[in-house]
Parts: sequence; C-alpha cells; structure tokens
Amino acid sequence: MTHSFHPSVFDDPTLNVIHLLNTLSSENPEAISLASGRPDDEYCDPSLIHKGLARFTQYLADTDQSLATTLCQYGKTGGIINPILARYLYKDEDISVENADNIVVCLGFQEAATLTLLSVFDDGGVLLVPDPVFCGITGIAKLLGIRVVPVAMDIFLDPTALRLLARAIESAGDKIKALYVIPDFSNPTSDCLGLAERKELLALAEELDFFILEDNAYSYFRYEGSKVPALKALESRRVFYLGSFAKSIFPGLRMGYVVAPEGEGVKPFSTQLCKAKSLVTVNTPALCQAVVAGLLIEHQYSLKALNQPRVLAYQQKRNTMIDCLEHEFPYSLGVEQRVTWNRPAGGFFINVQLPFAFGYLQMCECANQFKVIVFPTSLFSLMNGASTQVRLSFSNASLEQIERAVSRLRAYVDFKQGNRRG
Repeated sequence: MTHSFHPSVFDDPTLNVIHLLNTLSSENPEAISLASGRPDDEYCDPSLIHKGLARFTQYLADTDQSLATTLCQYGKTGGIINPILARYLYKDEDISVENADNIVVCLGFQEAATLTLLSVFDDGGVLLVPDPVFCGITGIAKLLGIRVVPVAMDIFLDPTALRLLARAIESAGDKIKALYVIPDFSNPTSDCLGLAERKELLALAEELDFFILEDNAYSYFRYEGSKVPALKALESRRVFYLGSFAKSIFPGLRMGYVVAPEGEGVKPFSTQLCKAKSLVTVNTPALCQAVVAGLLIEHQYSLKALNQPRVLAYQQKRNTMIDCLEHEFPYSLGVEQRVTWNRPAGGFFINVQLPFAFGYLQMCECANQFKVIVFPTSLFSLMNGASTQVRLSFSNASLEQIERAVSRLRAYVDFKQGNRRG
C-alpha cells in the first residue's frame, strides 16, 4: 500500500533557522563562527545570579511575603515582579505603564511573542513583517497557522510606500491585525526606524486599526547617535512591547515579558495573555524572576550601568569588523568583484553584500573548506530575497577571531571569484 507524503508545517524551512544557527558550530568545531547572535560569553556572569537572588531576598524581608512561598510555590500566572518591571521600563525606556497587571512575565521573547500572537489572532487576520526578518516571529506564526505577509525592507522603511501597500492589502479583502518591527538595529540587517518613521507607523496603525508588536532586543546597544524613543513610549494604545533580558543580563535566565496596549478605549489583553500562558507554561519560574528583580533593585531600576562595559566592548568589535572588511575588500575592486556592507549605529550584526549568490550550500562550503561560518541573510527571507547577502555577527567573537574570520571570508570570496572567472 502506497502512502502519499504531505508536507507538514514542521517541514517549513522557517522553523529550521534557529536550530541551524545553534548547530553550525558543533558541526564545524575548527571554524570561527560569525553566524550566531549570542551575547559575549565574557559577560555571562554567574555571580549575577547570587547577587540578584540575595538582593531580592532582602527586598522580600521588608514585606509580609514568605520567601519560601514566593520562590518555591506556583506563582501568579502574569508574574510576581510586575511593579518592579514597570519602574524599570519608565526609567530606562520612558515607558509609562498605567497598570502593572498589563505586564505579563514570560519565558524569554519567544513565549512573549507566542502569547501575543495567540491573543491578537484569535479570529484570523494578517501579520505584516519586514523582509528579511528574525525567524523567531515568523516561525511561531507558521506554527499557529497565522497568515504572514512579508514586506520588502525598502518598502517597510518608507512610510509612504508602506501605507500604499497596507491599503492595497486591506482593499483586497485581507484584514491586517498586527505588524512586527524591531525599530532599533533589526535582526538580520541592522536597519532602524527614525523618529518620523515611528510616528508615521503609529498613525498608520491607528488609521487601519491594527497593533504593532515592538521587539526591542537591542535598545541598549547603540554605539553612536542619540537614542530614539520606543514606539511604546510614543503611544501605548496600539503597541505590544516585547522585552527580554537575554542580551541585557544573559540568555540562560530565559526571562522576557510583554506589555499589553493601554489607554482609553483599549481592549484589555492581559486576561487573554494570562489564559494562554496558564496553558502553555503555567507561570514563569520565580527564581528567574527573583534574579532579575534583585538586579533591577540593586541598580536603581536601570540596566544602563550594568550594560555600559558591554556596549563599549561591542562597539570595539563592530569597529574592528568594519576595519577588517575595509582592509580585505578595498573599494578599488571592480564593480563585479565588489563587496559592500552597512555601518550600523548599534546592534550585533553587519550585513554584507557579496558579488555572487550565497545560500545554504555556500555556507557549508565556506565552513568546511575555509573554516569560517557566516549566515546567509536569505535564510531570514520569506520572499526569496537577499540572495547575495550574509549576516556577520560580531557579538560573540574575540577581536582576534574577527580578524581571522574576515580574512578567511576574503579567501572564500577570492575562491568563488576565481571559479567564476575560470
């Protein structure tokens, strides 16, 4: 008896990207990896666990709450440190949270995004995403059966073009329910929205009645220029703010949160978020919440000082990578051979334009033969775009590794160019 094969959602390549990022290095132990956007191992400080927990224990001692019950029992679904997070958001992001219960503490960004998508898309609709885009959000949407409409990055960054496209989508009978954006130093391309573009995006959300899912993972990591207010700080009514402490403390905490929209006439979403969370993870581990809360209290509800050494280190790494690119790929090369790149004002990534297509097979070839792992930007694209681009991450590589890796990338490019000429 013959059984026909029907591809499932798990065969979608979008769902394989994070796994691929996590396994590349183990499969190529001799290669230098510029593929993963992990924070620097040097700043994953285990002593922060003890410091945070000790400070939170001291904080609880001044209340009538039991330490044993708070840390060892099932806790509130929405979180046990919400007022502390509200103070932190106001101090570091100028975000005013009217009701701390509108913050739901989550297991990292991924759960925050999952709960938000479940709450917003309970009755269908379209999710707009820039393209290329971080695969975490699109992978979750695919698993939940949400229709994703990618928007080319040049259109996404142009308020006039985005408005025309959004209107066309709605005129065709599709209702836009939400739009996902990383306004500061997006993953993978490190693009940013300026203040004017943010205000235009908020106006469009109001005009067409959709929500904005704001992912602010790289807010602390600006190396030049002035900070631009978060969308949530400009207007709360249309914005779900998705936060995480993976970059600003360390990823092993698996601590994130979502701040639901607030304001007059806004539908309360916290109940829906908590109902979904109660069935997915019940509650976020109290120990992890205690560490974060203790560190926030210890640092006067701000993580700016804690992250300042990281900012300086990442800035030096970015500058080193750009210097290496300029050395290895001089602009004097002919147009057909030219390699170009952006100069992001922050974040963890530099996006490089190659003179030839670079996909999964080229990534493997480069890793196996030239011992450097770089990630194809095209694997973040739902439109089969960015076929000649690679994302270089400098966050978790040493200065020496960056120099050697870019030199090896140059050798690979020369190899490919030689094959083309031959």
